[in-house]
Amino acid sequence: MTGGHRTAAHCIPERVRADLAAAHGGTMALYVMDLDGGCLRLLAGDEARVPGEIPTRIGVGPEIPPESYDALAAALRGAVPGCGWAPLALADRALGAVVRVEGGAPGLDVAAADAALALEIAGGYTDVAHAARRHTHPQAAAEMQQNLLPPRIARVNGGRLAAGVLPGYEVAGDFIDHADNPDGVWLAVADAVGKETLAGALAAVAIGALRASRRSGEGLEEAVRAMSDAVASCGQGRPAFVTAVVALWEPATGRLRWMTAGHPRPLVLRAGGEVETLEGGVSRPLGLEDDPGRPAEDRLGPGDRLLLYSDGLVEQPDGRTGEPLGLDALHEALRASARATCAQLVRTLQDTVLDASRERLRDDVSLLALDVDR
Repeated sequence: MTGGHRTAAHCIPERVRADLAAAHGGTMALYVMDLDGGCLRLLAGDEARVPGEIPTRIGVGPEIPPESYDALAAALRGAVPGCGWAPLALADRALGAVVRVEGGAPGLDVAAADAALALEIAGGYTDVAHAARRHTHPQAAAEMQQNLLPPRIARVNGGRLAAGVLPGYEVAGDFIDHADNPDGVWLAVADAVGKETLAGALAAVAIGALRASRRSGEGLEEAVRAMSDAVASCGQGRPAFVTAVVALWEPATGRLRWMTAGHPRPLVLRAGGEVETLEGGVSRPLGLEDDPGRPAEDRLGPGDRLLLYSDGLVEQPDGRTGEPLGLDALHEALRASARATCAQLVRTLQDTVLDASRERLRDDVSLLALDVDR
């Protein structure tokens, strides 16, 4: 899309838009999803012809699952009547959408996929797309958190997963992580003590230790021990700890091993509809134990759903009653999600928290759901 001349990285979104207009005619615009997944924001286009933002709570963080494309189409056509569109699709999710004001055009979906790849690569060289996703100035720790997070929606060996962290602009003590490796699918949700910069620094150290161990071929126990040692080294006379649940699932056998360090226990929605709490593998928070213990073990079968989450999900007070949402409400929401995808579950739980809190969160809310293929 750059022809015979090199395009400056910060100009790539506008160049992509111009190339789409040249190839398909009409007035083109590019939208990306806001960090919190509640609004499409204009990345490239003429605000005299299209809105600068389009509210729609369909994102899992800044990504849109394919099952929400109908809702995406409705939001776009409500804001730009009669428009054509195509998702900026990348792997198992969309980063946003291409809009053609004058209606659809043949081949626009293929061109949009190429545009998504160009924008993703450009994101490593310029802040333009990152800036478009932000409607306000994030705290430094929150910005660091966003840079640590993996894709929120992914197809993995034997299943699908979705993950989310709220809010995207402040607090920043939580993190989620996942990796589809030869030894299995790694999953983690963690919550660092403190607020803002301290919490963000502890989270960065913990996730760095996890990834370093994983990428060096170490197993679950070694990785969790490395996380604990790394967090303890940050204390310098002050309490420093991270609660976490780290799991490793082997798709070929269904074996799930996990370690829970001062963190809410994992939940499983079985294919038959019952909700189970996974006990065992429990220790004190990372950084407070020389030996974080041993993993517990269970099985995930076809159609099962695993949910890892931080305590902010159940401890967030309801803005109307003052009471926390609670574990019973989470169990009920999980049972009610049996026909939904894992991405829809994550979005629904995030909406539940945002609506109850009137969007004034007391703490981070992180969750990661894994659906085992049937």
